[in-house]
Amino acid sequence: MYKLLVLDMDGTLLNNNKQISQINKNAIRNAVKAGVKVAICTGRLLEGIEIYLKELNFITNDNYSITSSGSLIQNNTQTQICNCNNLSLKDLNYINALCEDLNITYNIFSKSSILSPKESVFNYVDSKANNVPLKIVNINDISESTMMTKFTLINEDSSIDEELKELFPSIHYDSSKFISNPNFNKYLFSDASYLPKEFLQKYTVLKTTPFTLEVLKKSSNKGEGVRILSEKLGIKREEIICIGDSGNDKHMIKYAGLGVAMGNAFDEIKETADYITLTNEEDGVAHVIDKFILKEIA
Repeated sequence: MYKLLVLDMDGTLLNNNKQISQINKNAIRNAVKAGVKVAICTGRLLEGIEIYLKELNFITNDNYSITSSGSLIQNNTQTQICNCNNLSLKDLNYINALCEDLNITYNIFSKSSILSPKESVFNYVDSKANNVPLKIVNINDISESTMMTKFTLINEDSSIDEELKELFPSIHYDSSKFISNPNFNKYLFSDASYLPKEFLQKYTVLKTTPFTLEVLKKSSNKGEGVRILSEKLGIKREEIICIGDSGNDKHMIKYAGLGVAMGNAFDEIKETADYITLTNEEDGVAHVIDKFILKEIA
């Protein structure tokens, strides 16, 4: 019997309008009634999913979320941190120098804000999606005590405009704010050979969109986050279902007793999964709950 259901948000639980469908809500509530623990595992900060946690009635001391792609695990009232895998000032300086060499920018996921040395359209959108302020900072003013759970590397110019609008249809921004980058290489994140080997070996590097990479401590990923949470809850690996669609979901899909890829998932995620469900527009999460938890589908 499955006892823990772990759900990615964007492209998985959320449809293309960034909403949880009523069918998915009902299925999740039925899974909870059946005794299954449901946790969100996302690249966002907790503030970025709070509105959805409220919809699901998950703002309680004994409901948990895995955020920043596995770096931070806490209960949904933010009264207990189960694990925080912080990056250091040494990491920040390394990433800053790397981004200068690659002619790209980046941001930092902190406790309740997104920090960045530069303004960018994606930084603006990311702060809106996470419902936290964007703070433009001098990295020399950041102290060792600053929580830094994730860096997002951003390869941006006006050519990403349409893709960004498709990813975040409800967030409106001024397209004229894109800064021209004469050294822009749209293939930079599509081929690992463009990136330094030392960088790839030093960190967990996850491709989440064609123009962003998430950078975590080497020991951090969603799979490790699921492992830590499941051990806290006393749930075995074979009793876990994980559902996701993009690069940062790969580790948890591999870790789960049943790893599920959405019908709209990246090809590499489908190849990793034990089962491929319907798309996020077809209530793929509800399909998995019905088939493997509630046994309503033959």
